[in-house]
Amino acid sequence: MFPYLGRFDLDWNRISDYCNSIPYDKWDSKCSTTKHFAKNPHRVGLEKNIPLYYHEQNASCKELREVADQNFLPDSWFDTLKVTKQQHNVKINWTKPGNFEPPHVDFFPSFLTEYKEDSTKWSLEEITKLGKGILRAWIPLTDSKLGHMLYTNDYALTSWKVGDVYELPSGVPHGFANGGLEDRLLMVFTAWRC
Repeated sequence: MFPYLGRFDLDWNRISDYCNSIPYDKWDSKCSTTKHFAKNPHRVGLEKNIPLYYHEQNASCKELREVADQNFLPDSWFDTLKVTKQQHNVKINWTKPGNFEPPHVDFFPSFLTEYKEDSTKWSLEEITKLGKGILRAWIPLTDSKLGHMLYTNDYALTSWKVGDVYELPSGVPHGFANGGLEDRLLMVFTAWRC
């Protein structure tokens, strides 16, 4: 299950205007199955086989990375969620119909960075321990549409409104499907818990 963090009154029009101000072909292409799953030594079990089923034809989206400097989130956001404002990360994903984010466990590579300060890679044990101190929020920028789904092993979230915010719990396998007919825009927020 994805804990409901509440309904937030962010400046949704400003966020939408920002997304619409950047042409779709200028967004960064992302296919996590080729970047993260095929090459990441921390991926285990089913995740190792994900590239057999998911690829650029069915698991692609566009992404705006590092949009924290747009200051979409007021100070009250950080206070309410009990997270630090320093070193937080915000990105926006745009998923076209027929694309999926396969089942996976978050390892926070865009937040922790791939390498530690001593230039060695994080161990699975270190990532698991650090993950308990990280909050990742799932923030839909559009109301849910037919075929839009956030899922985990025993639960699927299929209905939400702009303003609803959910947690993606550390260590919980989850994925997303856009099996509908309309685009899906989503903000992902990551920060250290206080």
